[in-house]
Amino acid sequence: MIGSILVGWGDIGLSDRHMIGDILLILGTIAISIHMLMSQRLLLQLPSYLYSLLVFLAAAIVFAIYNLAMGITMVNYPLREWGIFALLTVVPTVFGHLLFNWLLQYTGATTISMSILGEPIGASLLAFLLLNERMTVFQIIGGLIVIFGLYLFLRKNKEKTIIEEIEKGSTRTG
Repeated sequence: MIGSILVGWGDIGLSDRHMIGDILLILGTIAISIHMLMSQRLLLQLPSYLYSLLVFLAAAIVFAIYNLAMGITMVNYPLREWGIFALLTVVPTVFGHLLFNWLLQYTGATTISMSILGEPIGASLLAFLLLNERMTVFQIIGGLIVIFGLYLFLRKNKEKTIIEEIEKGSTRTG
């Protein structure tokens, strides 16, 4: 949590747009946490590919309605922009949400939600490398704290899983 706060704190005062982005990040984090908890239950009844298809279809419909209501055009973009749209469609969808939905069948929503904390760090690094976005010292330190916190959580979670498996094995043989 401290690392995430530092990452957000790094752009406080830069502009109102940065603050709006931080608020949207918090709301998005809450939404994805709720989504993960709901998904875990629904995936007990549906295959992950079907569930993912339904979620992506619902998202496409909501975004289409939003764009129409706000008067945002969905055509006539330069070829470069269509390439960016394609990458934003494939990479986060396939390597993010589709993978998360599939993993929910094998691990808990808490573990996946915790791993999502690394997403803004990766996005910040990509923005730095590809878009020449600058990173503040707060963001770098915060990102390192988040990564270290994720490491500690995943290591502790792995140890807990190993202990549970050992205990299950000893009750089966005992």
